[in-house]
Amino acid sequence: MKFVRYQSRFEAGVLLAEYINHKNKHLNNFILENKDKCLCFAIPNGGVPVTEGFCSKFDVNYDILIVRKIKIPYNTEAGFGSVTTDGTVLINKLLLSQLNLSEQAVNDAIDLTKKEIHDRLKFYKKEQNLEEIYFHYIKNKYIFILDDGLASGFTMFAAINMIKKYHPKKIIISIPTAPLRTIKKVEVEVNEIFCPNIRQVMWFAVADAYKNWYDVPESEVLKIISNSKYYIPRLK
Repeated sequence: MKFVRYQSRFEAGVLLAEYINHKNKHLNNFILENKDKCLCFAIPNGGVPVTEGFCSKFDVNYDILIVRKIKIPYNTEAGFGSVTTDGTVLINKLLLSQLNLSEQAVNDAIDLTKKEIHDRLKFYKKEQNLEEIYFHYIKNKYIFILDDGLASGFTMFAAINMIKKYHPKKIIISIPTAPLRTIKKVEVEVNEIFCPNIRQVMWFAVADAYKNWYDVPESEVLKIISNSKYYIPRLK
C-alpha cells in the first residue's frame, strides 16, 4: 500500500497510536488498561504536537525531554554530541576525533550546551531536582519517546541514554518516519520501535513524510502544552 503523507504532526501522532493497535494488540491493551504505568516523552519542538496526538488516543501523560546538540565552535550548525534534560552527555567519539579540538574547547562547548538546557528548563518552568523526579516517574514504567521523525538518530540516542539511567521497565520508540538504516541502529537499544513510514533511501528528509511541513516555533509548543490535558507541567 502506498504511503499517504501525514497532514500534520498531530495527525501523525494519532496514526502512531492506531499503528500500535494494528501491530501489537497486547501492548495497545496494556496501555489502555495501565495508564499509570506508562509515560511519554516528547522531543521538542516537532515532537510535541506528535505526542499530543498520540496521548489523545491513549489518554496517557507526557513530559518534554529537551536535547541540545553540542556545537562545533567553528561550525555551529553542526554538533559533535548532545546534552539532555538532566545533563546527560553523549559524545560522537568518531566525529570528535576528527575535529582537532582542544580539551578546553570541548569542555567549554559542553558547558555552553548545559547552560542552554538550563535556560530551556527555566523557559518551560520545570523543576530542578530532576534526578529524584525522573527516578520516581520512570523506574519500572513503560516509557514512550516520540519525535516527528528520525534522520541520523543521534538525538534519539541521547534521549534513550538518559532514560536508561532511571531503570524503566521498557523503552518504546514511536516515530512517524525514519530511514531503514537508522531504525536498525536504534532498535537494538530499545525494547520496541514503531514507525509506519520506514524508507530505504540514500537521501532522507523527515519533511517528505508531511503535507504541511514547517519548523515548529516555541510559541506553538507553549500553546499546545498550556492547553493540553496530557502534558505534565511539573513532574514532582
